[in-house]
Amino acid sequence: MTGTNSYPPTSVAVEMAEAGNPSARLSPTQISAFRKCGLRYWFSYLLGWREPPTPALAAGTIVHDTLEGLYRLPAPDRSFENAWSIMGNVGKELLLKPEYEHLGRGANRDDVRKRADLALTGYFELEKPSEIDVAIVDIETDVDAELNGVLFHGRLDRRTRKPIDRVTDYKTGKKPSGVPLDDYVQQVLFYAAAINSGSDPGVEEVELLFLPDKQAVRRPVYPAAITRVTEVLIQTRTEIDAAMQSGQWIAQPSRLCNYCPFKPVCPTQQKTAPIPGSAASQNLLSQTGLQRKVSASATEITDPDFLPLELSE
Repeated sequence: MTGTNSYPPTSVAVEMAEAGNPSARLSPTQISAFRKCGLRYWFSYLLGWREPPTPALAAGTIVHDTLEGLYRLPAPDRSFENAWSIMGNVGKELLLKPEYEHLGRGANRDDVRKRADLALTGYFELEKPSEIDVAIVDIETDVDAELNGVLFHGRLDRRTRKPIDRVTDYKTGKKPSGVPLDDYVQQVLFYAAAINSGSDPGVEEVELLFLPDKQAVRRPVYPAAITRVTEVLIQTRTEIDAAMQSGQWIAQPSRLCNYCPFKPVCPTQQKTAPIPGSAASQNLLSQTGLQRKVSASATEITDPDFLPLELSE
């Protein structure tokens, strides 16, 4: 396990009766969540508990959908005015959805709008969309691969192939101050590893665009980096499968626990916490305002890839 660690990791026994099965395919978000705290991953991905959408999450969704719509226009039409119009329509549609309705009023709505405005304005100061050579098939596209027997799935924001083959990931939250960007870079390197594993000529560079800060972070894709993230993918799959077999999940206490929605039921944070997954634990979680999403079969939990992770937005 990796993360912002302050204390040794702790193995926690859970009750598996209500848990779903782990996804057969691992995504960058799942991998990051598990490596930061296996127990939080278990609560989110296997029990299906998640927080209601936040203003940061809504703004991120709006901006991503806006940029997707913008890049589906002919290059000369990718103006700020057209982007602003697209964002207005996208925002109205999103905030009418039942799970986002609480963000469509008062201070919450103002917060969503402020964050989205800041990110979109920052984007146009970073790049000129009319000058970006990108094919429609390389916008918000699914990436699937099998790396050393482990299935990978993700959805990349954008891939450009000229003048250099580059995968770009939009970040609508601020760039962390004084914190290494290893986790962010690793997430986008997974896409490079997946793409380069096939017959594709290969991604040469990965890029993070921190829109509110108007900052671009680029890293070259070299063999050692691909080997490293492939090893992380394999290790994560192995550890998830082992935890499923043993019923023991690793909790990683750290300063991030103060922001974790599962703190009230975590045995590393509450000495009297019931066994995770037990009826008592589930009842406590239902009283915290969290939502539980389970598929109709009740055997596989909806993948909450949209969950914001700890301090990042």
